[in-house]
Amino acid sequence: MATPNRGARKFLLVTLILFATSLAYFAWRAARPASLNAPGTLVPSGPSRGGELIVSGRTEPTTYNRLVDPGAAGELLSTLTQATLVRVNRVTDELEPWLAERWSVSPDGLTYTITLRPGLTFSDGMPMTSADVLFTFRALYDPRVNSVLTRDVQVAGKPLEFEAPDPSTVLVRLPAPFAPGLRLIDSIPILPKHRLEAALNEKRFADAWSTATPLTEIVSLGPFVLSEHISGQRLVFTRNPRYWRKDAAGVSLPYLDTLTMLVIPDQNTEALRMQAGELDLMSSGEIRPEDYAAFKRLSEQGTLRLIDGGIGLDPNLLWFNLSPSRAADPRSGWFLQTAFRHAVSCAVDRQGIANAVYLGAAVPIFGPVTPRNKTWYTPPASPCDRDPAKARALLGSIGLADKNADGMLEDASGAPARFSILT
Repeated sequence: MATPNRGARKFLLVTLILFATSLAYFAWRAARPASLNAPGTLVPSGPSRGGELIVSGRTEPTTYNRLVDPGAAGELLSTLTQATLVRVNRVTDELEPWLAERWSVSPDGLTYTITLRPGLTFSDGMPMTSADVLFTFRALYDPRVNSVLTRDVQVAGKPLEFEAPDPSTVLVRLPAPFAPGLRLIDSIPILPKHRLEAALNEKRFADAWSTATPLTEIVSLGPFVLSEHISGQRLVFTRNPRYWRKDAAGVSLPYLDTLTMLVIPDQNTEALRMQAGELDLMSSGEIRPEDYAAFKRLSEQGTLRLIDGGIGLDPNLLWFNLSPSRAADPRSGWFLQTAFRHAVSCAVDRQGIANAVYLGAAVPIFGPVTPRNKTWYTPPASPCDRDPAKARALLGSIGLADKNADGMLEDASGAPARFSILT
């Protein structure tokens, strides 16, 4: 109902990979006495190569195989160590070439011809070719793998088709017209066929690259390689010397030598270690309201920097379970009524939530697209916000009314109209 803007929860909502590979914003830990511990000298004047970034993470990967890891830690691991064919820029919402150098689309919009960047190699020195792309999507769609990402890469319930006419070209065919097009594959890291094909053929792909696998077996196309993982303590990433990206001056990325993620499940501990200067960045980007005053003081002293990430692309929403099976349940059948959901929307005090929960650092929204998305956001023509009278009228139109004057609405059977919210 509200999406964070500035302040309480989103001051540090910064894309970790942006700092790690492009800006080198914190690539100065080697000179720590002149940085964190000296007020007013938090950041050097420009990018500098080298150094270490220490971040916190509340969870750790359960596997190094992104196709079977549904967790946020697995996604972060993949972002740091792997790469996709294309990337949706989370700031501009534009689709950008990544491992792909370019692409074209057929007049009917169903076939994309992707040309891969020349000279791509995995961290073990093996060339990355179209064969690795075909292998990755073969594994993704294999029912024995049961990938957590499969449903995200389908059109009308059907998989995309991949073909490789040569080592540098991939054809992608959609089973039906679908406007997002190649955006569908933005989340799929390209995996090394030479390392994982045997596991797929032997029906053990879902167990490949487990946390028991020697890290020398985990090869990378991303900016870093995972060099150490001590369960419950830390993950250490070191620069991938074969990473393909360079900055505008032709300097190979990433700038950092090392990125260390400390596993800190408890938010109290995380906040205290941040205040003590033991962390450079909170990768979750969340500051609880009760911690804000302390962080603000440190910011004013120049020993910590609060970064306003702006309005988020991903809103905080209230979803109702609209399973058709509810239609016959008198206790919740009204969930399926548009008027009921409209009434709830009208009753919610969005600005009150923004003020009370986010200390004013949020903006009310009335749909799944936030104002941050300049491409798709359209302001609502006539939003219904904090209008109890209209909410009561809408509820009454579907038979929910206070029949016994006890202050609570009842359904047609006389049972209280109530439901639980899980958060």
